Amino acid sequence: MAALAERVSVAKASVAASAVANLRLVGTKGASAAVGQALEIKDGNVVWKLHPAYGAWFWPLMHKLTELVLTVPQAQLEPVQAGDSIEPPRAPSEVEKDKVLKMPELVKDELRVYKLVIKGKTPSVSKAFPKRTANLSALRYCCKRVADHP
Repeated sequence: MAALAERVSVAKASVAASAVANLRLVGTKGASAAVGQALEIKDGNVVWKLHPAYGAWFWPLMHKLTELVLTVPQAQLEPVQAGDSIEPPRAPSEVEKDKVLKMPELVKDELRVYKLVIKGKTPSVSKAFPKRTANLSALRYCCKRVADHP
């Protein structure tokens, strides 16, 4: 528990020290790291900007995204380490899309969407999707698949 508190403290200091800090999803590292930019921390949550390519893993049937920002509990993120990949994920295969679409959507795995911009659509304003969530299980699956099958 002390290690978790220290990671969160380091992440807070990192975000406070600069306008943007790279943070990864806890439990991911190296080639399977899910890295995004922490834009701000408020009420125990991090406003975390991911590469839009992650959108194809969250919502396989949606049009291509141009911006994706989530609200993630601080405890779910940690500072990026040397060797963590900051490259966007590849697009999911048809088999992977099917798997994501069939994943159960558990309340404990819900990440609130803070901002979502779909290619060719009018840009959405922050907090425009109060009920839209992203599935944390889909993100973890993406990280594993991208690392195992580049």
